[in-house]
Amino acid sequence: MTCRTSSPAGTHASVVRRLARHRIGLLAAAIIILIEITLGNMPFWTSLGTPTPTAVNNAHVTLGDGLVESGDGVLRVVDPTAAYIDVTVNDQPVRYIRYDFGGGSPRKADIRGKEAKFSWNPRIRLDAGSGADTGSNADAADAGTSNAVDWHTGRVVGVSHGVKATHVIRNRAYDGDVVRLRLWIQESYDTQFAFHRIVVNAHPTFRISPVRVLVMAAVAAILIALRPRSRLYSMTLDTRDRRQRLSLVTAVVPFLIAFGFTIWSGINQGPQVFHRPFAYTYDMDQYARLGDALLHGRPWLDLPVPQAIMNAADPYDVAFHERLLATGTNEVYWDHAYFNGHWYSYFGVVPALLLFVPFQAITSLWVDGGAWLPASVATVAFLIGFLVFGLLLVVRLFTRFFPTVSVGSTVLAMITFACGSNAWVLWMRPSFYEIPTASALMFTMMGLWFWLGARRGGGADDGNGGYRLSRAHIAAGSLCMALTLGCRMTFIFCALFFLPVFADEIRSGLVLRPIGMLLPRRWRMGVWKTQARGHRLPPHVFASWRNDLAALLPAVAVFAGLLWYNLWRFGSLLDFGNDYQFTVVDLTRYREPLVVLPQIVGYYLFQPPRLTGTFPWLTVPYTPVTPWQYHERIIGGLFWMIPVCLLVFLMPPMRHALRRHRAWGLACTSVMLGVFELLFVSYKGGMDWRYACDFSWLFTLPGILMIPIMMEWARTRMMLTSVGITRTARTARAAVIVLVLWTLFMTVASSFMTGRASPLISSNPVVFYTVQSWFVW
Repeated sequence: MTCRTSSPAGTHASVVRRLARHRIGLLAAAIIILIEITLGNMPFWTSLGTPTPTAVNNAHVTLGDGLVESGDGVLRVVDPTAAYIDVTVNDQPVRYIRYDFGGGSPRKADIRGKEAKFSWNPRIRLDAGSGADTGSNADAADAGTSNAVDWHTGRVVGVSHGVKATHVIRNRAYDGDVVRLRLWIQESYDTQFAFHRIVVNAHPTFRISPVRVLVMAAVAAILIALRPRSRLYSMTLDTRDRRQRLSLVTAVVPFLIAFGFTIWSGINQGPQVFHRPFAYTYDMDQYARLGDALLHGRPWLDLPVPQAIMNAADPYDVAFHERLLATGTNEVYWDHAYFNGHWYSYFGVVPALLLFVPFQAITSLWVDGGAWLPASVATVAFLIGFLVFGLLLVVRLFTRFFPTVSVGSTVLAMITFACGSNAWVLWMRPSFYEIPTASALMFTMMGLWFWLGARRGGGADDGNGGYRLSRAHIAAGSLCMALTLGCRMTFIFCALFFLPVFADEIRSGLVLRPIGMLLPRRWRMGVWKTQARGHRLPPHVFASWRNDLAALLPAVAVFAGLLWYNLWRFGSLLDFGNDYQFTVVDLTRYREPLVVLPQIVGYYLFQPPRLTGTFPWLTVPYTPVTPWQYHERIIGGLFWMIPVCLLVFLMPPMRHALRRHRAWGLACTSVMLGVFELLFVSYKGGMDWRYACDFSWLFTLPGILMIPIMMEWARTRMMLTSVGITRTARTARAAVIVLVLWTLFMTVASSFMTGRASPLISSNPVVFYTVQSWFVW
């Protein structure tokens, strides 16, 4: 018996091979460690050699006339023009100071309650004073005498109680010797905040941030996985592969965790009704009220209606609303529809029926009257459904039209579709306004997914009977598409996708046979394809009636229910109540000016974001609209925020490849619907970045169909011996990857914009200030 042992040389060679195989990952890990030690701890390194930290006591701290004590460790702004804290310094350079919150909290404040403003994230501007100081008399120092302080203006920064890295503020005002520091509180009147003391020349500590390391590791993993020479581009997509399925499930897990946090925050959320004196009342529980109304068998909301509105000759007159508000009337509800003495919700009823009514009914078993489902939970639930079915839709599109597509191309398409749909905008502000769009997106993805999965067995696309049609899938797809009418009406036009999805079946007489009989003979497939010229059409004109009923009956049932709901509310089948809403204009008379249409379309497509000098270095651009039409400042044009949409312009030269893969009709339909939705939303709705969700995914869909086309084109060209052609192919493949990564980067970067609606700095300041602290030294 012989015992074999590996030689040291063989072991060394094996280790070398393993290191070579993972050299990119090891290099990335080394770069991450280097960045974390150096740039990640830049404040620590730059504070070495500075004077010893000094904790300034109360004797050397002076409050400006705009600040008063408002409890134990709490200050309150009574005059924003004089809200500052003066600190005396012993004529020395000051590199950093530390703001100490102490133990101040809303419970210790003198003014409490829902109306009390308490900021855990005060904005502060640190000014530095140089020159001879009188020391104790702050007013004399500012009086312009020979001993006056020469003030140097600093930069406004945010100090977040939950992010310790922001407590250390760098003195950017003056590098020389400082005699006084002044912390200007950049907050509005009556804002309260915690304050304990100031530590001058504080030394930032050396620390390794696990969150920052994980983020850098995630970025490195994405770049390594999607690089042009990644193995993912040589792996074929296989829906039966367990590892690929598990990877898809893993991609959704972070969003499910975020959904859990949304549920947790929703549990502690009180009634979402906001009212200011002499202003409209904003009721963010509108869907919950609609669900409660339906449970009680009435279409109107249980809200009081002022007698003045009931008696008004024209209750929709905006000037009348202003006069009513000036009298102090509170029950004038913004974005509610008023009709015949009752308040209504003009938003789609389907989300209320699916989520809010069952939730209240079930919770009524242990809560008197039932609990109301928070709008944020409903919005995120629909967005999770959209994400799941959107990713599944990409997989189903590629398995049908591109059977040999690579995993890498599929991942690129998934990232593009998730970002290009703009669903993240709805996620950032999950209020009731986002529920109609989120639910419509989910049902549209479900409808397309069911329709594309209607072919069962076989796989032939020639219409010769190589597969059978699942009527259950056809019916489920039609049901989901019809439900969009009760979510957000503009999405109902996506039902036209039925034509390109079932184009081969229509040409073969398997679906909508009467329409197929009207097609030119050269377009027909299946049994019609074998007929001799001049023969009569085959009998059984309605032979496809079973499939046709599966497609039509669910839609007819949903439409009948929604139209009856309109009749129940407003006495008309086609009256959805949009014109009865109380808003900035009287919609019963207002007609949208056509001249603003080119302006808004131009902004939606081509407006670049505005660059700034501070984190996140992007802000919303100026988008004036003249004459007036409803508009909010958007974060940027579609081709800047979702540059993968530029691939749509390559469709004409690549039409032969799209036709070969039988995806030309789907791509063209998506572009045409995108243009229609863009024009319709711009004209009727105006400009709002959440409105872009109506059409952005329609431009993104043909863009992702172009990804495997471009990758296939590049792969075939790289097989040629010509150096120039190979270089062009590699450049094209790299350009596609760059466009996808740029789309992902713009999505992440614009999430931190401070000038848009519901910015992250307000909705989740801990996340915002944590990331900001990584880039502020």
